[in-house]
Amino acid sequence: MSGRRLTQTLRYSAMFPEDLQYFCCPRTQERLKVHTVTQQGEDGEILEGELVSEGSGNRYRITNGIPRFVEDTEYNKTWDYKWTAIDRGKGLNYRIIDKSDPAYKIHDIFDRNGHGGEAFRYAAGRLVLDIGCGVGQYTVKLLRDYGPAKVVAVDLTGGVDIFRKIVFERFPAYRKKIVFVQANVFAMPFRPQTFDYVFSLGVLHHTGRTREAILAAADLVKEGGQMNVWVYAPAIIHYDVREQNRPKHYTLITFIPFQLYSIWVLAQITLFRRLPHRWVVRILAAFSSQLWYSLCKLPVVGIAFRAFFGTVMHPDRDYRFINNYDGWCNSWADTWSEQELFPTIKQAGLVIRGISSWPTGLWCVKQPEFYRR
Repeated sequence: MSGRRLTQTLRYSAMFPEDLQYFCCPRTQERLKVHTVTQQGEDGEILEGELVSEGSGNRYRITNGIPRFVEDTEYNKTWDYKWTAIDRGKGLNYRIIDKSDPAYKIHDIFDRNGHGGEAFRYAAGRLVLDIGCGVGQYTVKLLRDYGPAKVVAVDLTGGVDIFRKIVFERFPAYRKKIVFVQANVFAMPFRPQTFDYVFSLGVLHHTGRTREAILAAADLVKEGGQMNVWVYAPAIIHYDVREQNRPKHYTLITFIPFQLYSIWVLAQITLFRRLPHRWVVRILAAFSSQLWYSLCKLPVVGIAFRAFFGTVMHPDRDYRFINNYDGWCNSWADTWSEQELFPTIKQAGLVIRGISSWPTGLWCVKQPEFYRR
């Protein structure tokens, strides 16, 4: 990329000085100020520079227009690979928010956790935090459909750089509506009760400390504000099904085959996590191929192919690959039921307003006094 082209790219979706009002030092909670600026845009955006905390002097880099509050992302490095090596600005997960795309029916988390839109309407005209924004499809959808004043989009990985690239190329009108931040959910550069609305869809279960992550996210919600979180749910198996008129898939006849299949899937996940990464990429590329997809679509016998390896059933090979990689390679991908999370929700002072039809999704309002009555 030429120097001129790089400068033009960096001019978009960068950090503006007025955005500093949202930040604090993640170690001390002190205010941050701009220490140095080595590159700045014509309208004042900071492209390259450094922030410093008042008092303690802790310093944090701004590169590519993004303030950085993390140095190490190794605990789940597959996410960096997913965004920077597989997606690379294609915006493959934007298919999820396109109702005309088959991906919408497979992976639409946003609308399924929207409660008919009511769960997102509160964000209109308010300050919002998206935790684990990735390449930003949900931030963009929220801006497009519900009009928040500003969205602070946080991710641990280089996904924020890819998101910034996508905004520059496809959504330049949103460049001053989004603040991109690279940070860890357990050491956020924001004071408690900063945000009116916090959402995190399909992310916090990848931390290895899901309940702590929910508490950390809830701490950033203003009292009276709202939070919307979705994490992976475990499979539901009914052991006692003697009542009449039960759905057929809840009978004991399916229990044993389901258990055997679950053991097989767990064995595959364990294997993929132990194999060298380069091997896993090649294996998943094969199972994401057009040939394997065609075999899985065959009548009757396709069930056997899908049972052997359940590829994502989407016609686009790149979309299949990135989602197969996501499903099989994450170091952490714990599952949680509502019952397991209820004590954490209560501890966070959150009152549930809605439970998603696609578990486990919880839409809450922050009302600590509710539990003190």
